[in-house]
Amino acid sequence: MNAAVLSYRAELGRKALHVGALLMPLGLLAVGREIALWVFVPLAVVALVSDVLRTRSAAFHRFIQWVFGGIMRPEERPGLDGPIVFNGATWMCTAMALTALLFPEPIAAAAMAMLMLGDGAAALVGRRYGRHRWPGSPKSLEGSAAFAVSAALIVLPLALLPLSWFALPGTPLDTVTVPGLSLGQVGIGALIAAAVEALPIPLNDNVRVPLLAGAAMLLIGDV
Repeated sequence: MNAAVLSYRAELGRKALHVGALLMPLGLLAVGREIALWVFVPLAVVALVSDVLRTRSAAFHRFIQWVFGGIMRPEERPGLDGPIVFNGATWMCTAMALTALLFPEPIAAAAMAMLMLGDGAAALVGRRYGRHRWPGSPKSLEGSAAFAVSAALIVLPLALLPLSWFALPGTPLDTVTVPGLSLGQVGIGALIAAAVEALPIPLNDNVRVPLLAGAAMLLIGDV
């Protein structure tokens, strides 16, 4: 994505939605995978259908433009009867459902939280202070550093506190008496997430970051 086409204020609004979306991984820890998927899967379906409808219904197209147009990138705003384009929020909802389905709750929650806070930090720091670009990528080293640090900090509590601190009473998590992640998983997950976000991979970063960071955390230790 070309972040530079949005004003810095619009970028702030866009990333504020990312921060608000932290309720999703917190909800996964609070209620467990089974209940969470009953929310995440329908939400992803609604988002996908909405992106189809906005290219086919003039009224729905105007509504989406009115509500979200100010924080949407140009490539996320197709015309009526044009090609179907999935916006960042749709990719994020789909990624949340996939991540919750594929990984244990603490890894899934951590992977998505890393994306939601790290991506916002990378965009805002990178646009304001980025001076050194990754080879072949518009992303900056400064933005990636902000991503890694913020991603590690947001999930650090999962390595320091037992899962019972996050779950509602009676929630059937894998285990609630020990920390959900090791410190190694936090560090490696944050580094992988930051690197994957910076790489010029065609797959949307809202999907590739949590899936690859989650896979890395799963490979280096049991939870």
